[in-house]
Amino acid sequence: MHLFALRRSRPGAAPFCIRRLGYQHAEAASFGSVRCFSQASALKEAKSVPGIYVANVEGRQNSSPILLGLADYFERHLSSVGFFQPVAGEPFPNSTTGLSRHIDLMRSAFNMKQEASQQSGISAKEAAKLLSTGQTNELMDVIYNKYVEYRKQHDLVIIEGLTGFEPGLGNVNELNAKVAATLETPVLLVLDSRTKDGFSSANDLANSVLIGKQSYSHNNAALLGVVLNKVNPKEHSIISQQVKSKVHSDDFAFAGAIPFNPLLNTVRLNEMKAALGSKLLYGENDSLDAEVNEVLVASEGINELLDHLHKMDARPLVITSRDRTDVLWTLLTAHSNPVGPRVAGILLTSEGTGPTGLIDRMLSSAYGKHGRLEGAAGAPVMIVDKPMYQVCQTLGQIQASVLPTSALKIDHAKEAFAKYVDVNSVAESLAAPKAARLTPKAFMHSITQKCQANPQHIVLPESSDKRVLTAATQIVRKGLAKITLLGDPESVSQDADRLGLDLTGINAVDHMKTIDKYVGVLCEARKKKGLTEQQARDNLQDINVYGTLMVLAGDADGMVSGATTTTANTIRPALQVLKSKDRPLVSSVFFMCLPDKVFIFFSSPCHRRPSQFSLYHALCIWCTSPPGVSPPPPPPHPNTNSHTKSFFSE
Repeated sequence: MHLFALRRSRPGAAPFCIRRLGYQHAEAASFGSVRCFSQASALKEAKSVPGIYVANVEGRQNSSPILLGLADYFERHLSSVGFFQPVAGEPFPNSTTGLSRHIDLMRSAFNMKQEASQQSGISAKEAAKLLSTGQTNELMDVIYNKYVEYRKQHDLVIIEGLTGFEPGLGNVNELNAKVAATLETPVLLVLDSRTKDGFSSANDLANSVLIGKQSYSHNNAALLGVVLNKVNPKEHSIISQQVKSKVHSDDFAFAGAIPFNPLLNTVRLNEMKAALGSKLLYGENDSLDAEVNEVLVASEGINELLDHLHKMDARPLVITSRDRTDVLWTLLTAHSNPVGPRVAGILLTSEGTGPTGLIDRMLSSAYGKHGRLEGAAGAPVMIVDKPMYQVCQTLGQIQASVLPTSALKIDHAKEAFAKYVDVNSVAESLAAPKAARLTPKAFMHSITQKCQANPQHIVLPESSDKRVLTAATQIVRKGLAKITLLGDPESVSQDADRLGLDLTGINAVDHMKTIDKYVGVLCEARKKKGLTEQQARDNLQDINVYGTLMVLAGDADGMVSGATTTTANTIRPALQVLKSKDRPLVSSVFFMCLPDKVFIFFSSPCHRRPSQFSLYHALCIWCTSPPGVSPPPPPPHPNTNSHTKSFFSE
């Protein structure tokens, strides 16, 4: 199929277990001091890169230390660092914001002020729907357009890739690679060393990295390097060295390995509160950022409970029913006593009636406005409208995470990243010179923006072709142009109904009934050839002649044709009435969008045996139109016997 456009120039962690979790003492190697960007050089170097795409090789959601660490580093050297998710993840349990987990976390940790809706491309549900119906390109268009608009507001954007927790998205690695290639962002791979069976060996980690690297490269994604997460603290140094020796190269950096940190992988009181949807009854919110090593159900007598707590070397969360005010008073008294056992918090379940009347007033008075109890930090008291069995079941399924309120975890994550990750290797990879490349999405986005900024009136003569009707509706829906179809309006409407197309905003003109409008215009244009009015009427019955006359008369800015008509019949009317402005050659050009690049193919189809200089002259004329396209050097020989010539450039 040949399509020709004729235009007239015109101005215009593991689940939380209800048991004690022991600590491990880590001995790990550090990268030592890391050279930082200066403010000026960072701005200059980072602006040449759209962003950093952080993708977990195994599709896990445990990349928060890397996301926090990267943002913390670049925020010190760039004036504006953003965070974006191509596909929005699930919110934290019982979230008050309803935002994706890591969007919520990053906005809180770095005080991001922009609208949260700008920080994701599409919801997981909508993405799965597009993928299930084979509309991968449409999905990429949505993500790309949202990202480009968000990118304009920042010097650098950290992008979190998709995880396996979003259902219906298929092969997450392949999809991440396609998204990264579409957004033109280099990928920093993340690989977790800790699994449910323990820690992975150096050989297993290296193999996983190399397989992930191959997968991303196969899908045309550029790679920065890899960061290992949750590495065995006792073998941190040797694992780092062994994996680095196997995966590090000039174009793929082993950026570092963060050892397993027990604090980051334990469930804290605020995470339990969020998972249960409980309410803080007494105490301060800050007191909820506390570690919980054990959960204890208080269903026994007071003496037995105190004896049990006294023998424990941990500070548990104690669960009891609302009617056990004796347990509540005893625990709070013991907590504030220098020799009494301490608890991380108290949770009252739905059985019975909670503290009311005088007891409630006494507790409120005892805590005071600062949440302190008799001069000591009061143990937070929470209440939940769920029975005890359901509470215990929920607590047993909690995954350790970093909440926006987890101040201690956030600080530890930043510190671990700064200590164990060589950010300089990542920064140097970002700043390294790269060959300029125009991707299909960038090319189409640029054209789309130009069209939407100045929509032109385009006539499509071949309304009987379903491809033309479909294209017309898409163009109008996206606001790219004003469309006029040539053909009987009733027939055009019936064809659209059969195809399920909405022609709202599209004008259909029966050219056979409006021929007289352009008879005089055509006669004037062809007066040197002695064209008569009857001949003009006969010629105007041809849809391409009629469309060309609309352009000549200024009733349309351009015409697109060639879906059902021949090349000769498409361009002949233009040569006869629009002319070629003293240019002796007629040439054609088309763009071929490959997966990772765009080719421009140029030829001279109206000349059977064009010379090299004829082709060069035509190419130079075309190169004066698109910005940024320079003509090639002239050919060395003036003559050629070649039957076919084509020039193409990227």
